[in-house]
Amino acid sequence: MKTIYLKSIDSTNTYLKSNYLSLDHMTWLSADHQTKGKGRSNKHWFGDSDSLMCSVLLKTNLDYEKIQMLPLLAAKSLHQVLSKYHSNIKIKWPNDLLIDDLKLSGILVESIIEENQVRAVIIGFGVNINNPSFNEEIKDIATSLSLATKSNYDKEPIYQHLINQFESDYDIFLSNTKSIIEYSNQHSALNDKQITFSHQGEIVHAKVVHVKDDGHLLVETKTQQMSLYSSEISLIK
Repeated sequence: MKTIYLKSIDSTNTYLKSNYLSLDHMTWLSADHQTKGKGRSNKHWFGDSDSLMCSVLLKTNLDYEKIQMLPLLAAKSLHQVLSKYHSNIKIKWPNDLLIDDLKLSGILVESIIEENQVRAVIIGFGVNINNPSFNEEIKDIATSLSLATKSNYDKEPIYQHLINQFESDYDIFLSNTKSIIEYSNQHSALNDKQITFSHQGEIVHAKVVHVKDDGHLLVETKTQQMSLYSSEISLIK
């Protein structure tokens, strides 16, 4: 395991993707500022020195089956770390953590695939730690650990705990994915909730059943059960 710190960068994920050939497996990169932070579906991740922004590079024991479960693995590790500071954090499949339905953190998993082989995977974490407020675009959907607990935190111990927790969880994950699924369902923000998602150009309403053993989300519409993989879903409040 190796850690790299940069004061400012375009994106921790982009850096690891661009330099993965020269970096070791399980290299971690953190930064205080990201000028082009990335979220899922090409969304911008808003973050500054009040946030924890880091990414990890994986280069060994990778296959297509396991890649689709990596967001849940990362969410489990981060959930375990942050639950030390707040007792009611939930996992919103497949890659967000929420407090009272407000977004506390997001996870972005990107793969490098060449000649039908997975060469590397980069997992990015964005966590709102001490953010006192948010810009107009996300102020109604985001929260921070500080806002939720009325306290401020040193980011470094949280970061080190995440590194240790993820590396321990990753070792277990390689031989046993069942515990990841069980944890995701136990701490899910979506159990029995009504959601919407886009399918074949239409907005579909459904009720969440659970996360399946393959990491997909089982939902139930008025007419059928469906298995979602990496879909953008919205909670109906």
